[in-house]
Amino acid sequence: MNNPCAHNSRPAYWRTCAGIWSFAAIFLMAIQGLAVATGSQKHPLTAIEIAGVSLTTPAEKIPDILQAQGYTQVNSSLYTKSEPAPNGRSTVYRVEIDDTATSRELGYFRSLTGGRNKSPSSRDATIPDSEITMVRQLYDAVCNVGEDLQSERKCAPPQPASVMINHGMMLTVDANYSVLLKASDSSTSVVVKGSGAGR
Repeated sequence: MNNPCAHNSRPAYWRTCAGIWSFAAIFLMAIQGLAVATGSQKHPLTAIEIAGVSLTTPAEKIPDILQAQGYTQVNSSLYTKSEPAPNGRSTVYRVEIDDTATSRELGYFRSLTGGRNKSPSSRDATIPDSEITMVRQLYDAVCNVGEDLQSERKCAPPQPASVMINHGMMLTVDANYSVLLKASDSSTSVVVKGSGAGR
């Protein structure tokens, strides 16, 4: 097979060589531009705010954000608050933040405690308004994918009183992210973890 660039004595071959090199240069620049654009896009899980805190919130701002919502700092990684609930019960909220040099794990937990009346929730009970935006954003970030991946991630169809992924157990989304989502009218558990390049 003849190499058109090897016969440099004729102008036509020079034009051919120039065309090949120009195409190669443009192609390589396009690939580099695509790689830069793709690399600069943030993973949707970095935008999820749990009680106003995301995977990218500076650590020094977290205490003020949570204390402004009525949370009390128990230790460097745990914040809690309690609100009265019907039948002499209390709703307890817990936010846990575990930071390391390469990762952050955010946890949000709501549960009912105390009281003697353990009657079941009413039929029209729903996930609280204060949580529904966070819950739906997290569900959408993980489950707005193709049917095969939805099935693999066990994305249960969301209901007004229940939103769940992976049967409420921790799910590895990719090499850098893991999530847990189990929300209902009576309790909620949410965990988002980002590590390495994903944080």
